[in-house]
Amino acid sequence: MISKNIQRIKNQIKTEVLLLAVIKGRSPEEIKMAVQNGISAIGENRVQEMLEKLPDLPKDLRIDFIGHLQTNKVKDVVKNCFLIHSVDSLRLAQEIDRQAKKIGKVQEILLEINIANEPTKFGFKKEELVEVLPKLLAFTNIRVKGLMTMAPSPYFKELREFKNSLEKQFDISLPHLSMGMSNDYKIAVEEGATIIRLGKVIFEDYY
Repeated sequence: MISKNIQRIKNQIKTEVLLLAVIKGRSPEEIKMAVQNGISAIGENRVQEMLEKLPDLPKDLRIDFIGHLQTNKVKDVVKNCFLIHSVDSLRLAQEIDRQAKKIGKVQEILLEINIANEPTKFGFKKEELVEVLPKLLAFTNIRVKGLMTMAPSPYFKELREFKNSLEKQFDISLPHLSMGMSNDYKIAVEEGATIIRLGKVIFEDYY
């Protein structure tokens, strides 16, 4: 089932879009099956669950952190993750920079944007990010690589346009847009996503 699901998804999307398998609640066997069928990157929501799974994961597998990150858990994430998708405050960015500096790493991050201004969601509001972005860009041990959102598909175009405006305003490159999940990843790809975060559609009988 997993192999068929992955092949179906790959047939639907452009090859340059990274298919990030969301492993929250998934067994080592399911993850290994996904990797054997072409998954090269996984995304974890919970730090403790990630640490418990690490011994069973292939050593060269890319691990991204995609969940809400508390400052007291940053050390473990910086040590083990390639990209942090969910940086939602200046305070969190400062701690990531501090922990990365300790181990001589430049940590790549995405900035989480609450593009729909939902009161229950984390993330920078657009006007807030414009104000703090110069400070985020000034850190020596983090690199801002793009934006992420948990918002539904009607907001994907707005996020892409916001990214483009930031690139022009600050004369920077933000190559990545992390948006889209199992129910709306096709729309996300059409609207410019470079990373889609997929769980059920990979691991379950979704179709």
